[in-house]
Parts: sequence; structure tokens; C-alpha cells
Amino acid sequence: MISVKNRNNVNYVRIVTILRHLRFSGLISESEFRRAKEYYKKVTGADISVMD
Repeated sequence: MISVKNRNNVNYVRIVTILRHLRFSGLISESEFRRAKEYYKKVTGADISVMD
């Protein structure tokens, strides 16, 4: 069974993967990517760091 904390981390990693795709596609800038990454880390309650 997945704990709540692990689920939060998985959701955050999934969101960061989507943000990376948007950044590489040119739809968002580097600064927008970093700002969104920080925002979603707070929203999901993740306690991990994901390298860019």
C-alpha cells in the first residue's frame, strides 16, 4: 500500500515530468518552469528534490 507521503512525491514527479516536456517544447520559459516547480512542490506537499 502506498503511503500518503509517497503518493505526494509520485504526483510531484509526474507534474515535473509534464513541466519538463512543456519547457523542452518551448511552451514555457526556464523561469516559468522553476516557478511552477516550486509552486507544485508546495501544493502537493512533496518532500523530495528533482534535478532539472
